[in-house]
Amino acid sequence: MFTKTDCLSLLFELREKGIDVDKYIKYLLVHSEPTLDIIRTINNNMELSIRAFYEKLRKSYNNNKSKLYINIVKENNLEPKEVLCTLASLQLQILLFNKTLNDPSFLRTARFNEICDCLKLYYTSGDIIPSQKLLELFKADLKFLEETTK
Repeated sequence: MFTKTDCLSLLFELREKGIDVDKYIKYLLVHSEPTLDIIRTINNNMELSIRAFYEKLRKSYNNNKSKLYINIVKENNLEPKEVLCTLASLQLQILLFNKTLNDPSFLRTARFNEICDCLKLYYTSGDIIPSQKLLELFKADLKFLEETTK
C-alpha cells in the first residue's frame, strides 16, 4: 500500500516539474490515505523510460537478489556508508541503462543530477541528510511502481 509520505514525495516532485497537484498535496496534508485519483495522477505523470528502469531494477532483484534494490527499499535507515554506496550504485545503473536508451532526458528523469549533487555535498561537507532524503524518494518511486503493476 502507498503511504502518505511516499505520495507526498512524488507529488512534490511533480509540482516542481510544473504539474498542478496542489489540491492533492492539500488533501494528503489533512488525510492519512491517498485517494485513487491521487494515485492515478502520479501514475499518469511518470515517464515510460523511468518506469522501464525501475522495472529492470525490480527484475534484477527477482532474478538474483540484487543488493541495490534491497538497499533502496529497506524500511530502516541505512548507515551513511551504505547510503552513499547505494546512491553511487544507482548512479552507475542509471548510466548503464541510459547507454541503451541514448536519451539525455532520461538522466534528468532518473534524478542523475540530484545523485551527483548529493554525493558531492557529502564529500565536501559531510552532510548525509540530502542523500538519505533522495534515497527515500527512490524508495517511494519503487513502491509506487510495484503497487501499480500488481
